[in-house]
Amino acid sequence: MTITRLSYRSRINFSEMTLSLDEEVDRLLAVARRNNARDGVTGALLLAGNTFFQILEGDGDAVESTYSRIVDDARHGGCLVLDRRRDTSRLLPDLPLFFADALDSHEGVLSSLYIPICQAPDLASYDDLVSAIIFSAARQVRQDRQPRALSA
Repeated sequence: MTITRLSYRSRINFSEMTLSLDEEVDRLLAVARRNNARDGVTGALLLAGNTFFQILEGDGDAVESTYSRIVDDARHGGCLVLDRRRDTSRLLPDLPLFFADALDSHEGVLSSLYIPICQAPDLASYDDLVSAIIFSAARQVRQDRQPRALSA
């Protein structure tokens, strides 16, 4: 089976938010996880200061449709595709949407991955993003922590 993997970054458009950043992110995660589960899309969202980075994986049409909805979402500005590729397996097969906030990471290795992304998001590459996300997801599973709470 072949899947599409698309990664992008966008700037947070605070003027389009009606709630606090934490509440907006919780609402965004709840809706995105529901939509992703429905559409067979998996992936991860990284919040790094005022920048979102995301990896979307799944059927090509479903991934492109999801990305189109994101581009049209006024809370995202300046969406830029970092990488689009085809692959035979998913990086995060069981996660409709893993979430990590780079500012929550104070551990040595994890913060060393996040600090460059936060300090220079325009220079962050696909490989930087994948490394940070995979390491974060593995740490979370090992620590048996639950992903960020869902609020509707």
